[in-house]
Amino acid sequence: MSLKAVIYDLDGVITDTAKYHYDSWKWVGNQLEYTLTEKQNMKLKGVGRKESLDKILKWSGARISEAEKQSLLNRKNQMYLEYIDTMAPDEVFPGFKEFNKKAKSEGIKVAVGSSSRNAIRIIDKLDLVLAFHAIVDGGMTPNSKPEPDIFLLAAEKLQLKPEECLVVEDSQAGLTAAKKAGMKSILYGKDKGLKGAHMQIDNWLSADLDQFKNLY
Repeated sequence: MSLKAVIYDLDGVITDTAKYHYDSWKWVGNQLEYTLTEKQNMKLKGVGRKESLDKILKWSGARISEAEKQSLLNRKNQMYLEYIDTMAPDEVFPGFKEFNKKAKSEGIKVAVGSSSRNAIRIIDKLDLVLAFHAIVDGGMTPNSKPEPDIFLLAAEKLQLKPEECLVVEDSQAGLTAAKKAGMKSILYGKDKGLKGAHMQIDNWLSADLDQFKNLY
């Protein structure tokens, strides 16, 4: 078997929107009279919006109605959209475009598999819409990460078997989703505490496509 596709997470792998998520989730915490820490925010990486709010409610011990939950989620998303609408192409991680272009030139299909319901909007701001063969976001599947739905749909769109696809992730939820999907995975970034990846790279400038291929 050979490597047929690379499926990238978006937030934290192609660009950094974590700071925008943190600012908007901190606002949500403040409404619950709770201060969300950076460490807790890291646990929201790769997790869907509703699931993230449930985690914050659990940490804070706050009890609110379903209507209040929806109101907070809507306002959080509005704030986040205001942040990402200021994004520009120079916020793509250094080396990513070159790596992605090389993969495509060697016949490897490329896709984005993101829990974010705003993935396409972000990709548009980064001027990367035409860079991928498929884009799957959190609004296209019934379940978000750590369930495998997003990656399985990406493989389906690429017309490939799950085992032919390699996932690049920076979150535990994403690595778990890849494993459930039957896909190998690479951990992106310097976090040493995550489990399940077959390999780790610090950044795209040090990424070697041949090493990706050698996993197969």
